[in-house]
Amino acid sequence: MKRKRADRGDGWKRISKYRFVLQSSEIETFQGHASLIYFDEVREPLWVPYAGQSICIVDDSYSWLQLFPQGARHAATVMFNAQGEIVQWYIDICKRTFVDEQGVLWYEDLYLDIIFLPGDKIELIDVDELDEALEQGIISDDEYNLAWNEASALLTRLEEQRFPLVLLAEQYRASLLAQMPLAEA
Repeated sequence: MKRKRADRGDGWKRISKYRFVLQSSEIETFQGHASLIYFDEVREPLWVPYAGQSICIVDDSYSWLQLFPQGARHAATVMFNAQGEIVQWYIDICKRTFVDEQGVLWYEDLYLDIIFLPGDKIELIDVDELDEALEQGIISDDEYNLAWNEASALLTRLEEQRFPLVLLAEQYRASLLAQMPLAEA
């Protein structure tokens, strides 16, 4: 199972300068953690294919809002362009999230992911990675089933437009930007 750091402090070579802020949230509409990565400078933009087009998800002045709902089996990343417009949602299905002794938020990725653009189709990806992880004994049958159950529930909520995090994205981005440390010169 892949473990990922919310702050991307794992040496992402594409990024030259970035800033990060993390906060816990206990408001009625969202309990969990919210973080924002602000990409001040990148060595090169990152373009990804989606629905027959290429979408830039990382470039100078882009930001990624990450929402980690308490007790949920997913982490949502909302990617914003330099103008503050949402360019893509990316939902990682995960076993759990946790904060380590150094205060770093981690999540254990269960391979399945959901991608969607505002007002566009919804796509489940990396089914092959999940199947391979099971075949190779990297995950258990229970973890495999957990991933499928979570993905199925999320796909239903997304298709029915009942995914609550959609309504929170811009609010949390604005709140975290206000807390963001100033860029170093």
